[in-house]
Amino acid sequence: MSYLPPSFLGKKVFLEGSDQRFYVVKYEERQGKDKSNVLLFDQEAPVIFAVIANDGKFLDSFYLSNKTTKDALGALERFKKITERKKNHKVTQEDLRDALKPEKEAKMKNKNILKHLVDEHLEDIKNLWPSRLLTLQNTDGKSEDSLILTALEKALEKANGAKALQFLIQHRYDSFIPKLGMHVGTCPQLVKEVSDYYLSDNQTDIVEKFLYEAAKNVPVHNDEIIEDILNTARRIDHIYYSSVLRHVLSRLFKRVKEQTGESPKDWLKDTIHDEKLKRSIITSLKKKTG
Repeated sequence: MSYLPPSFLGKKVFLEGSDQRFYVVKYEERQGKDKSNVLLFDQEAPVIFAVIANDGKFLDSFYLSNKTTKDALGALERFKKITERKKNHKVTQEDLRDALKPEKEAKMKNKNILKHLVDEHLEDIKNLWPSRLLTLQNTDGKSEDSLILTALEKALEKANGAKALQFLIQHRYDSFIPKLGMHVGTCPQLVKEVSDYYLSDNQTDIVEKFLYEAAKNVPVHNDEIIEDILNTARRIDHIYYSSVLRHVLSRLFKRVKEQTGESPKDWLKDTIHDEKLKRSIITSLKKKTG
C-alpha cells in the first residue's frame, strides 16, 4: 500500500443519494502532508470549497454562494489568475475534447494543437499550477496515448527537471518520473530527490527505471553524478537483493565504448573514486561473469 499523498484533481464527487449529479475537483492545493484544499466545479463554475484528508474524507465543505473563508477566497483568487492566463493559450473547448484522443484518431482541426498543449503544460510546470489538461485526462480520459499525455512527454523534455519532478508528484503522474532521467546532467539533484522520495514508499520500480534513463543520458565523464547514480543502484541492491547496479553499469559501459572508445575497466578506474562503491562494482561484475 502506497503512503504517497494523493491528488484529487479530476475526481467526481456525487451528491448524497444520487448516482447522476456530481461535482468535479478542478483545483487543488496541498496543505502539508495530510490534506488538500480543493474547489469542486459544476461544469466550468466553482461552487464548493472543501478540505479533504488523504483518505478522501471531507474535513470541511461549503457552498461558495453561502459562505467564505480566507482559504476559500485565496483558492478562488489563484484559480481566477490561472484561468486568465489560460486565455493566452489558443485552445478551444473543441480542442480540449480532441486532446483526449490519440493523434491518429483526433480531428486535429487546430493544426497547432499539440504545440499549444505543450506550451500550456510548460507554463503549468513552471508555476506548479494545477493542470486543467491532466484534470481533464483524469476525469474523461480513456487513452494512454492521448494528445494531452503526448504533449506532456514533449513538455518534460523542455521543462526544468526540478520543477517537473514537483509537478508530476503534485499530480500523481508518477509513471512519468523515469523520463526525468534525461535531465540529470543539468539537474543532478534529481538522483537523490527521486530515490529518497520513492524508496521511502518502496516504489523501487520507478527509481530503477529512472536510473536506467539517467544512465542513458548522464555525461560519461561527470564523475560526481555517475557515482551518485551507481551508489543509488547499490543502495537498492542492498535493500532489495536486486541487480540494478549491474544493469546500470551495462548501460554505461555501452555508452563509454560508443562515445569514447575507452575500455570499461579504464573508464571505471578514472571515474569511480568512492572505495566502497568500487568494491561493490567488482562484486557485481564478478557475479555477472562468475
